[in-house]
Amino acid sequence: MVEETVTVMMSSPGHTTGQTVTVPRRIGHVKLGESLGKGASGVVFAAHDEMLNRRVAVKFMQRLPASQNDAELTRFIEGVRSAARIKHPNIVMVHNVDSVDGLPMIVMEYIDGVSLRDLLRFHGAFDLPLATYVTRCIAAGVEALHEQRVVHRDLKPANVMFDLDGGTHVCDFGLACQLTSASAVAGREGISGTPLYMAPETFESVVSPQGDVYALGVMLFEMLTGRTPFSADSWTEMKRCHVEAPPPVHVLDGLPAPEGLEELIERAMHKTRIMRYKSAGHLLRALEQLEPGGQRDDLLKTRLSAIVVACRGAADPADARTARPESPAANTFDLIARKAREKRGGQP
Repeated sequence: MVEETVTVMMSSPGHTTGQTVTVPRRIGHVKLGESLGKGASGVVFAAHDEMLNRRVAVKFMQRLPASQNDAELTRFIEGVRSAARIKHPNIVMVHNVDSVDGLPMIVMEYIDGVSLRDLLRFHGAFDLPLATYVTRCIAAGVEALHEQRVVHRDLKPANVMFDLDGGTHVCDFGLACQLTSASAVAGREGISGTPLYMAPETFESVVSPQGDVYALGVMLFEMLTGRTPFSADSWTEMKRCHVEAPPPVHVLDGLPAPEGLEELIERAMHKTRIMRYKSAGHLLRALEQLEPGGQRDDLLKTRLSAIVVACRGAADPADARTARPESPAANTFDLIARKAREKRGGQP
């Protein structure tokens, strides 16, 4: 009897077009269900853990390693295992990491809800109390990573999930990196991430907790304004913006924001790594000092829950009145392709 399978479209080094990959629908005691979506870094399926009788999510990483013993696969497993050891209410629990015929796979906690990306498309910009509350929740989860010298490396709205009760969960540890010290590592991990949220030094393969801090600053700006600080049509131009252009915090002038908000975002997004907050925990404490006596967290969580439920019930969050297309520079792999074309003088 031929085992039931699932076919997905992936990409791999050295191939300009996607490859069709067939994987078993049942992997160990996990049975794959419907596809939940495909992003820049991989394909996610809903699944059922038949041994423990619980719903889980399974992500297959988009990039195929050259071989089953590829160093990239080894680093992937090491990074996810490091993140899996960390338990925190704002971190999606990782149940298992493995590979199927060399294809990297993460089995993780299933969150019934929507992503921050979907929520921003549906709702538009948040008010200050809600934006800072969400940022604090994300930073609390990332702080747990940083305390164990783990860097997420791909913080962005698509990798933050909200459950129906308004709980905030950082997910997707496919690019996570375990540092041997609390400072930085250069070169070994290569250039990875989503360019809209990448710190200047990450374009040069430098990995550190301050890279995550930069991404948190970008997301806070986006939640407050409804757009990212920078947009561009090419990898080269996006890199130039992050390296040279100052954060456009002047657009926050019209907001009823507390004194110090612009300085906080500017420091989180400082061009020089060592001038940023040292970790997500340091940013979290700065946010807490920024809004003493603000709205109660339980009320903000209730507000967030109502928006999540409304978004979840919408037929398509992208069709909402505040929907906005992603920048052409939002997709990591699209930009890699663009960069290659630029080197060839614009030839396809």
